[in-house]
Amino acid sequence: MTTFSTDAVIHVLLVAFSFLVLSISILAYIERRSTRYLFLTLAFTFLTLSQFVELVETLFLSSQLILIPSTGIHLSHFFDFLMLSSFSFALLTRPGENLASGK
Repeated sequence: MTTFSTDAVIHVLLVAFSFLVLSISILAYIERRSTRYLFLTLAFTFLTLSQFVELVETLFLSSQLILIPSTGIHLSHFFDFLMLSSFSFALLTRPGENLASGK
């Protein structure tokens, strides 16, 4: 019988919670259609992907990191970088700016 380690349980919870905040951000973007919410949704997408990759690494790869071929960059770290970049763009975007009007 397979038992989950505490680390695996935490990673499952992190994936579930990141998916929850991603879902909320998608709903917020659909309602507001602003560039700021688009970047927030992208950031939460990258957070969810990063946590999913870390879950796979923990459960199936004995915590060995997945690398992007021919770059040596860890996939989860790349998603973390994209997430932080998206959060930064969300903070730098002017309030009320939306994609349709360009304002």
